[in-house]
Amino acid sequence: MTHTEIITILPPAGAIPHPSRYSHSDEDGDRLLISTALLNDGTPGIYFRTDPNGSGVPLTDLDALIAQLHVIAAASRTEAEESAAPSA
Repeated sequence: MTHTEIITILPPAGAIPHPSRYSHSDEDGDRLLISTALLNDGTPGIYFRTDPNGSGVPLTDLDALIAQLHVIAAASRTEAEESAAPSA
């Protein structure tokens, strides 16, 4: 008998990777995702996700990570403003 299992993973609200996201895999394959977040009260935020072991980012990438955090923060503010704007 063959079984087919379908698993659907729905990300939490505000945790869908935005085009401005920062993605990284460290030496042993652990992943890091930083993206926009829209908190339950409509406040813009930044979403962080790693594999269970965490993910290391080399210091040589720190300036790029900080710069991308600013881009993500700006995108998150824009998402929050668009979400709060009344529909036409």
